[in-house]
Parts: sequence; structure tokens; C-alpha cells
Amino acid sequence: MTAIHDFHAQPALVFDSAEPVLVTKRGKVSGVYVPLGKLHRLPDDIRRNLAGAVGKHIAKSLRRKGVTSAQVKEDFRAYRKRRR
Repeated sequence: MTAIHDFHAQPALVFDSAEPVLVTKRGKVSGVYVPLGKLHRLPDDIRRNLAGAVGKHIAKSLRRKGVTSAQVKEDFRAYRKRRR
């Protein structure tokens, strides 16, 4: 576990970690840092919950900006065409 103060003061300590790190604020979990290359080391239920939470956050942010699902789909199609 890493306190939020330490995370802000020395982020390299967290980002250089090979293991997931819980970030706490006043003794309560504020966030978790998971190295992308190590996601397979997390239990399946935690990975599902993490993906769901990230998805909800992105959806909320897009709604706030007025972006529709049709716009996202069209942007994705255009991206795929550019990549070919």
C-alpha cells in the first residue's frame, strides 16, 4: 500500500512497481495502480470489476461531453480504415 501523499511526491516508486499497488487516502483505498503488463496476475473477478469501472467512467465522461454511441462507432470505423 502507498499513501496518496507518497504517490504524489514520488510517483516513480509506484510506476516502477512490478506488482499492483493500492493507493490510500486517510487509510481508505483511493485507487489501485496495476502495471498493464501484469493484468494477468489479477484474479478474474477483479479484472472484470476493473474493466467495468473503467468502462462506466469512460461512458460517463462521453455523456458529459455529449458524445453519442453512434459517434464513437463512426470514429472507430474511421480509425480502422486508416490503419489498413
